[in-house]
Amino acid sequence: MTFGSLFAGIGGLDLGLERAGMTCKWQVEIEPFCRKVLEKHWHEVKKYGNVKNVDEGAEYVDVLAGGFPCQDISYAGFVDGIEGARSGLWAEFARIVRLLRPRYVLVENVAALLDRGLGRVLGDFSASGYNAEWSIVSSCSMGATHMRRRLFVVAYPNSFDGWS
Repeated sequence: MTFGSLFAGIGGLDLGLERAGMTCKWQVEIEPFCRKVLEKHWHEVKKYGNVKNVDEGAEYVDVLAGGFPCQDISYAGFVDGIEGARSGLWAEFARIVRLLRPRYVLVENVAALLDRGLGRVLGDFSASGYNAEWSIVSSCSMGATHMRRRLFVVAYPNSFDGWS
């Protein structure tokens, strides 16, 4: 399976997907430092500098994955919610889902998304013909010595729209 990475950061999610046997086709990251790290480890992978520049020319991928900015959602952040200047980039994520129609979508974000935007995320998936399931995973449940709760959403096409 192939994947495209939105809001790639330094590639943590990408590394996990590769270790699961998937192949990265492209990455999107705007921060210069993060782009340098991505280039070092994934020099052969196409890069987009801005999520707003991903269009119909992007190569199709089986999985669209990413963690859109959490600063406006996090309890430690600006509390503007999913419509905030940074977390509002969810709209670009949803646009790319509608554009590419991947088989699966993987979204990662802070646990506060449950209270501050999950309804919008699920509504956008539903309006785009996708079902979704979600769960919170804590780092300590994976062997880390700290608790860092993350929300993961997996979406997939519903059968009502005639495609699977």
